Amino acid sequence: MKRHFQIITSAVAASALTFAALAEDRPEHKTTDRPNYNREGKPNAQRADRFNSTDRLNNADRRNSPDRLNAAEKASDIIGLTVKNYQGEKLGQVDDLAIDLESGRIVQVILSSGGFIGVGDTMHAVPPAALHHDVANKVIHLDADKAKLNASPKFEMSKWAECCDSEHVTEVYRHYGEQPYFAFTHREQVENAAKNRDRTVTPATKGRPTDENRSDKTWSRLGTVQKASKLMGMSVKNNQAESLGEIKNLMVDLSAGRVVAVILSSGGFLGMGDEMSAVPPNALRFNPAGDALQLDATKELLSSAPHFKADQWPDFGQPAYTDGVYRAYKVDPYFTTNSVPDADNTARNVRDRNNRTLTPLDQGNSKADVNTTAQIRKGVNAMKDVSVNARNVKIITADGRVTLRGPVNTAQEKLNIGEIAAGIAQSANVDNQLEVR
Repeated sequence: MKRHFQIITSAVAASALTFAALAEDRPEHKTTDRPNYNREGKPNAQRADRFNSTDRLNNADRRNSPDRLNAAEKASDIIGLTVKNYQGEKLGQVDDLAIDLESGRIVQVILSSGGFIGVGDTMHAVPPAALHHDVANKVIHLDADKAKLNASPKFEMSKWAECCDSEHVTEVYRHYGEQPYFAFTHREQVENAAKNRDRTVTPATKGRPTDENRSDKTWSRLGTVQKASKLMGMSVKNNQAESLGEIKNLMVDLSAGRVVAVILSSGGFLGMGDEMSAVPPNALRFNPAGDALQLDATKELLSSAPHFKADQWPDFGQPAYTDGVYRAYKVDPYFTTNSVPDADNTARNVRDRNNRTLTPLDQGNSKADVNTTAQIRKGVNAMKDVSVNARNVKIITADGRVTLRGPVNTAQEKLNIGEIAAGIAQSANVDNQLEVR
């Protein structure tokens, strides 16, 4: 009898220790309204990256540090995609993207969930980080069931401004356990700030975000939020009121919630037919009326910056290429390129430390310099079987001297481009700094 009692006592003690250990391992933030499944459709543990208290404290630090550049896709290809959960239930489709162009962010993904609720099309906003794009199967996954989606803050297209203000967006993010990239502010604070800005606005600064707000590292407010579908087709002018073209598409990184680049149909302005130009999103700003965009770029800068033919889109998921897009417009990229192998940069680093190193902004404004650059560019574009890198080399003509800079894929491309420049400006006036990657 005594032996049985000892066995029972030991079992109880072991059970107590087991429950204590389980209690210690239990996540601090418990969510009972959010079913969580793995991609095979089976329930799993809460994701540590969303619900770990330490990670939540470090969210701000992560937002202020450089991100990695993921695959970039056309916004037009994202809109219309079916959205399902990991159990294969259709939740709706992507109706549009809410874009904060000033910060280069996808604020919300707007889903149309009509058909299974029984009341027609119902709109819901979802944080981009809550979604996963399965490119192979052309579907977007949301880790939620229908009840979770229906319980989210409702979105009404007719109340776009209200549904895209910081208060409503923050509620949406909280519903899915996400943190917004901007600091939460009440509606009254936003209105008061707008009134104060209006009192001090000048013709030179009207419609122009402050440097503090334009810096991604210090971004603390939600800017003007517009539909991606409305941005596409919007005209773009430079500061001289010259039409640069219109926005043809947006390159987006859905999971990171980023607008990687804005694609302009700049061919007409450059006299190059179907040429497209890639521009960093935060190099653009809305005009005072909010119905068009402005880009501080001359024809010379636009022709020297990365551009490509409409049927030869580059891979914007390549950090080296996209970094060149940002640098051409003197915008710091939000992503890091440290992990990407590059050519031997020793010589280039020496040049770049020299304050006499030419950039596209050093392009001469004389008619002769402009014509020289245009003729060389035309010759490069006429090359057959040329890489996208070669098409986008920097051509800078100042006082009759031509400087060629940027990466090319082969030594033959470097030689061919150098010969084109020499045939137009004479070899003695050409400094070929092209680098074979």
